[in-house]
Amino acid sequence: TRIALQTVRRPKAVDRCGEVLRGAGVGDFLIHGGQSSVLAGGSRAGAEADARGWSVALRHPLKPQQRLAEIWLRNRALGTSGSGVQFFHHQGRRYGHVLDPRTGWPAQGVLSATVLAPSAAWADAVSTACFVMGREGTEAYCRNHPDVSAILVCPGQRSGSLDIHACGVEPDDWRRL
Repeated sequence: TRIALQTVRRPKAVDRCGEVLRGAGVGDFLIHGGQSSVLAGGSRAGAEADARGWSVALRHPLKPQQRLAEIWLRNRALGTSGSGVQFFHHQGRRYGHVLDPRTGWPAQGVLSATVLAPSAAWADAVSTACFVMGREGTEAYCRNHPDVSAILVCPGQRSGSLDIHACGVEPDDWRRL
């Protein structure tokens, strides 16, 4: 599967802020660019300065006030795409705002896609692609791009349940809460 990456302004600004901080000799920072983009440099100073970096919460895609998982970031970015906030119901079905270009219809099968990548712009673009591609496409993409990993949250078999699929994410880099 080929994916065309396009630069989005907010993640690009997050990456630029990281460049400015690194250029000024700041190695430990966490930049949050709104609801879906985070860039981490180094680790949190002070209390134990964990070698894993910064702890970032992954929100439940259907219950935004609830944390679903914890992800550790160090010298990389995180981007999340999902349908948890922007969606509508029609004739008993839930439709998200992310469209599948192959069908013209809202993408189905994934509630949120979180991608870890070298830059916020890359993570943001790939998270949307993973949301559309689903589990198999995301696993293939991560296998072919070892510097990218993803966590997909999908509807579970039982009503209201969730399945979480980690693709290329090291076990020590995240945990379900």
